[in-house]
Amino acid sequence: MFPRSISDVSNQWLKKVTGYEVKHFTFDNVSEGRGFAGEVFKLNLIYAHSDLISNKNPSTLIVKFASQNPTTKKMVRPYAINETKIYSNLSKFYEGLLPSIYYSGCDEKTGDCCILMEDLSTKIYGDSLRGLSLAQSISATTSIARFHSSFWGTSKLSQFSWLKHSKLLLRFMSKIVKQHSPIFLDSYGNSLSREFQELVAIYPHKMTTIWNRLMDSPVTICHGDFRPDNFFFDDDGNNITVIDWQLCSEMKGIVDIAYLFTWGLDEKNRKSWESQLLTHYHDTLISKGIKDYSESNIRKDYILGLFVPLQILIVASTALNNGSQRGEQLISLVIKRMQSIIDDHNLLSQLSRI
Repeated sequence: MFPRSISDVSNQWLKKVTGYEVKHFTFDNVSEGRGFAGEVFKLNLIYAHSDLISNKNPSTLIVKFASQNPTTKKMVRPYAINETKIYSNLSKFYEGLLPSIYYSGCDEKTGDCCILMEDLSTKIYGDSLRGLSLAQSISATTSIARFHSSFWGTSKLSQFSWLKHSKLLLRFMSKIVKQHSPIFLDSYGNSLSREFQELVAIYPHKMTTIWNRLMDSPVTICHGDFRPDNFFFDDDGNNITVIDWQLCSEMKGIVDIAYLFTWGLDEKNRKSWESQLLTHYHDTLISKGIKDYSESNIRKDYILGLFVPLQILIVASTALNNGSQRGEQLISLVIKRMQSIIDDHNLLSQLSRI
């Protein structure tokens, strides 16, 4: 058994999974307005002996649970299961890009989950509202390209039978997108261009075709929610730790880059840096021995990849929006960024040819 909410966490459970002699703890909710589908808390630990706080015995930890909203919990259940398995199976091998994990478990029937991890708040937190600097964008692109290269090709992915297949996620997400696209248009239609409105109306009917192309070789393990709100940078900005792996699946890695540019860069910077960062992604793959993905194919797949952050925008703004001020600001900002991308890349015309 594991705690299913913050009220279930006890000193005894913390000692069992960490080995730390915790006398008492307090907690703070740190997830509000961050676009997370679950609930995230910082645990402030008090030890029986104050001298136990050290690099080995941290003063704080982070614990994540499934949403206490029954509708949201039911909707994201497959993704919660996915994330706990990612952390259980990969965190030890990719510590640094993935946070250090003390516990990761999930009830697959109910969707309840619990993840206990290191507190990354001493690092520089990425902010989707502010967007990334060029140096941070290069660091994020480099890190995810190296991660992608480690799982490049179906032969390497076959060992991860627990990983949710993209077709299962497609089936689940397709239903949600079809249900919530009209709601998105009712809620935000007045602020959208005609092209944006048409794109949202047409996309659900083209979604399966686009995903099938994004699942064609070459594929890798794709994070699926690669945006600054899930990033933590070291002081020098050269290393990044990434959280929130719920949408992780087998897909073309360029989807993560498309997501980063949509949710993580303001319009002006995206226009200025887009080509440079796509080239950098390709060069990093080459440096890690990936030779079967030309830069021209990367750029072609990038256009397809831009539809994935669009669908996340539709779902996040309607089904997962918690009504917080920051959440509303983030949705409004990403709509503007998406509008710029639709215009610059003629996405409506691109979609009509699919």
